[in-house]
Amino acid sequence: MCHSLREVVKEYHLVTPVSTDAEGRFLSHGVSADWTPGPQHVRSRREAAERADHADRADRADHAARLRDVAFYNVTVFGRELHLRLRLNSRLVAPGARVEWWEENSTRSEPLLADCLYVGDVTDMQGTSVAISNCDGLLISPAQDER
Repeated sequence: MCHSLREVVKEYHLVTPVSTDAEGRFLSHGVSADWTPGPQHVRSRREAAERADHADRADRADHAARLRDVAFYNVTVFGRELHLRLRLNSRLVAPGARVEWWEENSTRSEPLLADCLYVGDVTDMQGTSVAISNCDGLLISPAQDER
C-alpha cells in the first residue's frame, strides 16, 4: 500500500534557516556545508598582496578549518526565533563509510560525508540538544518526544 507523505508525516513546518555568527547576527542564506561563512570571504588589497606568502595562506586555511568546526544558525519555529549553536561531529561516521541504495534493477553507492554533521544546543533553552546535517541544505530533526 502506497501512502502519500502527508499521510505519513502528521505535522510539519517549512522554515528558512539563516547562517549567523556566534551572536546570532545574519551572515548568509547559504546553509550547506560547501558554504563557509566568515571573514575569509572579504579580501583587502594588502591581503591580496600577502597571499603569495606561504605562512599567510596556511593561516587562512587554519582559520577556514576552525570556522567549519562550529556553525550557527537562526531558525524561526512556532513563531519563536531559535539560535542553534553547533560543533562538528567528525566521529559519527567511520572513515570510508558508504551509503548504498538498492533499487529494483540497480544498486548505487556513494561515500557518506562526515564533515557536515553537527551537534549542539539552542541558546537560551537549557537542556536542549540539536543534531543536524548540512551536507545538502539543512535538515533539523527534533527529538522523538517533540514530534
